[in-house]
Amino acid sequence: MRLARKAFLVLTLATLALLMAVSAQTPRSENDPRNTAPTVGTGGPVGGPTGLFTVYDGQTLRKGEYTFSAAYSNFDRDPGNADFTEVPISFQIGLNDYLELFFNTDAYRGIKVNSPRNLSGFYLPNSRVRVGFTFVSPPAIVLAPQGPGTSSFPNQGIFRPQNNQPFVPYPYTGGSAGTFGYNIPFPPGPIFGFPAGTFPTLGPPRPGSGNGADLFPGVGAPVGGILPGLVLSTVCIVSSGCNDFTQAPVAFTNAPSYLPDAPFINRTYGESAFNTFTVGGKLRFTGPNNPVGFGIVAYYRFYADKATDAGGFNQLQRGSSPGGNRGDLGLVLFADARLRKWINVSANLGYNLNSSVKGDFGGTKFTILDRPDELLAAVGLDFPVNRYFQPILEFRALKYVGGRTPNALEQDPIDGIAGARFFPARWLSIGAAYRYNFNQQDAGFVRDSVSSFSVNVAGRTGTSTTTFRGTIPGFNPSSDAHGFIFQGTIGRRNKRGSTPPENKPPDVTAVELSKNVVTLPCPPGFRPKEGQTGCGEQTVDIRTTAVDPENDVLTYNYTVSGGRIVGQGANVTWDLSGVRPGTYTVTVGVDDGCGVCGKTMTKTIEVKECACEKICECPSSITVSGGGVVRPGEELTFTANVVGGTQENITYEWTVSQGRIVSGQGTPVIRVSTEGLEKTNVTARVTIGGLCPNCPNTAEETGSVGEKPGISPFDEFGPLSNDEVRGKLDNFFVALRNDPTATGYIVIDGPKKDADKREALIRNHIRFRKFDEKRITIVRGDTTATTVYTRLYVIPAGRSVNEITK
Repeated sequence: MRLARKAFLVLTLATLALLMAVSAQTPRSENDPRNTAPTVGTGGPVGGPTGLFTVYDGQTLRKGEYTFSAAYSNFDRDPGNADFTEVPISFQIGLNDYLELFFNTDAYRGIKVNSPRNLSGFYLPNSRVRVGFTFVSPPAIVLAPQGPGTSSFPNQGIFRPQNNQPFVPYPYTGGSAGTFGYNIPFPPGPIFGFPAGTFPTLGPPRPGSGNGADLFPGVGAPVGGILPGLVLSTVCIVSSGCNDFTQAPVAFTNAPSYLPDAPFINRTYGESAFNTFTVGGKLRFTGPNNPVGFGIVAYYRFYADKATDAGGFNQLQRGSSPGGNRGDLGLVLFADARLRKWINVSANLGYNLNSSVKGDFGGTKFTILDRPDELLAAVGLDFPVNRYFQPILEFRALKYVGGRTPNALEQDPIDGIAGARFFPARWLSIGAAYRYNFNQQDAGFVRDSVSSFSVNVAGRTGTSTTTFRGTIPGFNPSSDAHGFIFQGTIGRRNKRGSTPPENKPPDVTAVELSKNVVTLPCPPGFRPKEGQTGCGEQTVDIRTTAVDPENDVLTYNYTVSGGRIVGQGANVTWDLSGVRPGTYTVTVGVDDGCGVCGKTMTKTIEVKECACEKICECPSSITVSGGGVVRPGEELTFTANVVGGTQENITYEWTVSQGRIVSGQGTPVIRVSTEGLEKTNVTARVTIGGLCPNCPNTAEETGSVGEKPGISPFDEFGPLSNDEVRGKLDNFFVALRNDPTATGYIVIDGPKKDADKREALIRNHIRFRKFDEKRITIVRGDTTATTVYTRLYVIPAGRSVNEITK
């Protein structure tokens, strides 16, 4: 019923389009050899819009034109070394010079899978694969079954041995998950959290936490989704009595491997028909006769079969479609350019927003696969050598993007297409092309890569891990990258327009310039010498006279060797600002639609320099700032300030009354060392050179050097416990070690008895810490003090104990 409603909608839109398209609008030229036909699509792009075989060009059908198309397309895709054969049919109709609508469906689809072990659909519970001479349930990596109790493998992947999985129809939930190689007599249900005496079962599904797909215990891969991980090869783990349940995986994947166009296929040859439908439109933005065309193609793609019931999923396992639950939206930007009458280049950039695949499990819908979105890029060349024959070359790439269920062997296909179309009539065409997949998963696909595999194996402690470099054991490479396209189209084309009469070109008969010499302005700081006029007037007025035998509307074209043209029409201004002295030309032509094809005229103008003299002005003020008061040993900074006047080439020469200039001589800012100075003034004087004669050129400023500060105690303390005293001494030692040139000075005040005890404690701690006693001097201070009091000093190199602050 849903398919019937969608089909009715498509037919209604087509009928309305036919009613609207009752007459032609802008006709194509009879002399244009290029014809139009719809695209075939397949392998990524949808067919139906006007274009080459898979590339949309910049053309659209005109109002009243329509086309029916049927094609036979064969192409190759990986993983699985799959050979696709599709018969797309489409209908397109033009609504006006800019918009066409189209509808596309697949009348037939067949998929031959040459490497079934490379695709996860063949590992599902209702699938069997030929191993040797028999069909078996292949080994796989699945999310461990989970019962209501505690599992030994919670939320972990586990190896499902060959022939372990009984045949269970879709939707699989509740079916037996097998024994996973655990020895009977006791059913292994409790190992996976099921009651004693039971076997583990498949499902039920539960919401996933990542990768967009939900989790399917016992069925799908650990990363999510209903598709299992692959096991490409195994090895026997016992010395004798090897069987299906004494195997361990050697090469395998914890993620599924699938064809995004047919992710659930489990037949080596699956067939279907009328399952994928696309309806959309193509809109051109530029005019119908413009040699450059660009616009957009937008479409909605939906599917007849879905995974919400067993019948629909059976069709998906035949490879009928991806089965997206809500359909897909696509948007493609197209552009083309007619480089020559016999060559046209087209380019496309598009994006398909694909919906996820959902299944119905006990009345609840779960996502069984999160499909990738698709980024499409293509470029095409066609060569309309005449109205009957059109060679075509195409190169296109498709990249899977966006959040999606991981694909262990994902391939972003890159295709090349070479073919031709034959047009017995403008409205009839036959096309054929060769198609090649450049990046199939052949023997070199994993030649230089390193592969590592880890998974749980029933009956073994820990995980099974293997690593390979190069070819993976059991991986069956692709061997056929060749495909082809056949297409036939028939429809209606409007009558071509007659050839217009030969155009008579217009001619330029006169060009007048307001002046023939332009004098440049003086540079900054200079002015014209007495008697010089016109300096700086750098615009020239141009007046053009042109005639056209047919009185066509003319467009005036000006080409200059320097400067720029301001304005348009017969009267413009030539702006020569910024040019250098020399000779410059302006060539004037007119265009009546044929280009500048008539007589042109060229005029010359001379640009010369103005005779200038330097402008010289005295500064309004010259001052020196800075100075201030600094401590001995610190630097004084003085800055010269010149305000106004001519300053292009000024220089700075500094002198100081005492001290030493350490940097900045010859610049506006100097730094003066006060090393060895104390309680004195320093006067800095600057002489400015390069000023105009008779200008004041000196200024000065005075700074002061203060008195050296005394040396303050590093630490001081009164009565303390011995441990507290030792802690303060340790800090004192650290300060001395940080400055190996400094010495320590300790003053102890207080009664002799208490001072003796404090001194003994200090000397003992110096020896205990093995500190150099020669670097520390201990003296007695005020013996009249009532309690012991100690001051610790760090005396920097070059300083004296006499500088200690009292």
